[in-house]
Amino acid sequence: MKKISYKILIPGILIIFGIIKFFSIMNTDNKVQKSGDVIIKDHFTKEKIKRESITFILGEDKELDNPFYAEARNYYLFNEEGKTEQVVTNCRSLLEVQDYLNENQPSNQMPWGLINLVSHGNQWLGLSVKVTPHSKRATSERIREYMESDSLIRLTDSIIDNETEIFIHACGLGNNKEILHTLADAFSGGDSKPKVKASKLFEFYTSVKDNNVVRESQRYYADARFISYKMGYRPEDQMIVNLLQQKYPNSKINFSDAVSREQARFVGDTYHYTFEVPVKWVIKYKDSASYPDLSTKKLQTKWINEQKEITDVLKKIDIPVDKFNWWFRDVYVNNENGTKSPAVWLKGYCTILCVIKPLTEDKDPENILHTPFIPDVEDEVYYCTLTSI
Repeated sequence: MKKISYKILIPGILIIFGIIKFFSIMNTDNKVQKSGDVIIKDHFTKEKIKRESITFILGEDKELDNPFYAEARNYYLFNEEGKTEQVVTNCRSLLEVQDYLNENQPSNQMPWGLINLVSHGNQWLGLSVKVTPHSKRATSERIREYMESDSLIRLTDSIIDNETEIFIHACGLGNNKEILHTLADAFSGGDSKPKVKASKLFEFYTSVKDNNVVRESQRYYADARFISYKMGYRPEDQMIVNLLQQKYPNSKINFSDAVSREQARFVGDTYHYTFEVPVKWVIKYKDSASYPDLSTKKLQTKWINEQKEITDVLKKIDIPVDKFNWWFRDVYVNNENGTKSPAVWLKGYCTILCVIKPLTEDKDPENILHTPFIPDVEDEVYYCTLTSI
């Protein structure tokens, strides 16, 4: 019996990592490079060497109605355009990916051409995959921290070079250039640094099966529209619709329709979901005399706005101070000399409400899987690409 799998919700921590095979054409007397193929030419031989590609599925599904990782695996195994020579499903950290690449070099003795990294994630929270098996999720700051402590390994030019492309498949991660720069540094090969690419859109995968055999698998991109509010203070639905319309006056999305449901009914359907964005700081003071007065909400807000460390981060993630529900504590922190200093412990939670509109070319309701809109990988409207050149 035919089974149709299309319920791909993009949860708050959604994301994926990866790479796309496309190389600029280089013409020299001795070498031509095009689309990941290196052609060695001389007076005696004409040998074509194709760089290998690999995909890492960096998580496992926790909800039966959201088989994101399972469907991604299907795509990179069976889709004619998207499939890679290898699909690895047992790595759960960036360090494990590095170890695998280090211990399983391509059989043709050339550096990798395309490396897909697939993980839940988003532009605010980074990637859900861990940095090391015992760490927390991969943010730019946390990856840098583990690099500085030599907890991540350095790959050689024989594994990754300037022509290697790492495509990170995680929702909207192309809107966060900082983490792309960090990942480029983390996966540098000696003096070489890979190209790193990520979509600015959300993405998901879906497939059609006959008797549990994949017949067709597609990757879809989705446009996303956001509003934020204090965690625990969700506005009424009509207020949410009004806020979305005010923020995106030229959008053709039916926001009222999207806000009415949290699951897609079919491929191409609009819907919404919510997730929390937490932030946390511990701000140390030299003594009790310099400790701030935080006895009222007004004084707390004033203090937050005066902390450059905090305001810089909030500006970077584009969420205003007043969209967070804040908690304060008076704490003490240990100093290197064995003494203690007073500190402000601050944690805030914001809720992001995200409206999703999958991008398809085909509106025919009889088509089980609508034709996905596939943007040009060179189009900066849809992708962010970092190169070492």
